[in-house]
Amino acid sequence: MVRPRMTENQYSVFSRLKEKKEQYVLLPCSHVPFHNQLYFHKIKNLISDIKPKEIVLQGDFIDCNALGSYEKGKISSTGIDLDEEYDEANKELNELEQAAGHSDFVYLFGNHENRYFRWKSDVNNAKYGDLVNPVRAMQLDERGYKVFQDYLNDFYSIGSLQVIHGEFFNIHAAKRHLDVFRRNIIFAHTHRVQYYREGDFGSWNIGFLGNKNAPCFNYASRSMKDRWANAFAVVTVDGNFFHVDMIEFINDSFYYGGIKY
Repeated sequence: MVRPRMTENQYSVFSRLKEKKEQYVLLPCSHVPFHNQLYFHKIKNLISDIKPKEIVLQGDFIDCNALGSYEKGKISSTGIDLDEEYDEANKELNELEQAAGHSDFVYLFGNHENRYFRWKSDVNNAKYGDLVNPVRAMQLDERGYKVFQDYLNDFYSIGSLQVIHGEFFNIHAAKRHLDVFRRNIIFAHTHRVQYYREGDFGSWNIGFLGNKNAPCFNYASRSMKDRWANAFAVVTVDGNFFHVDMIEFINDSFYYGGIKY
């Protein structure tokens, strides 16, 4: 896929963005290897253009379908085993790193990575030790990532914005998160896009990057999947001020900085 080269004016826009501000790209609920590969390709182009300070993988980066409780005692319903899931995840991490250059990476566990701990809690599985731990399998320590494994309690701060995977799943999840946490908060988990503001605080629910037609999502009804939205976010920090751009894919494309990806 060939992208038009940026004009001199567009390069100037990105240059000004990078001069005084710090940018963070937040990737929610990718569910690799059941991710939307076209959208990932376009996000990597954006990352290559803006070279953010950090890339935050906001939980459920890998699906860990093979460790799901509903797969227990069955042949994989997706036809993909855990080794293949980790192989594809490592491939995507390598490509993200190549696009990012010197950007730092943050990896938050979500409920899908947490499947490893639930799987290991079975006494018959505990004997395998750390063999299938996502941190080990994706070489997150060797890659130098900041890793947060307690998805219900851990968070990452970007200035006064708290980044979590997400806890609540109700239809008004953005309001629910703000009501409970009472701070600026950005989350995923629900696969939907929402924004709710109350006074000085905002709550952003930034969608997901999975392919909703993948077999791992067959548990969801058509009406449920119709409410899901492919999206991600770019957070720009300038001193004590931050701004969240929630970026949705419309007709398989998105705009950022006046450029169509």
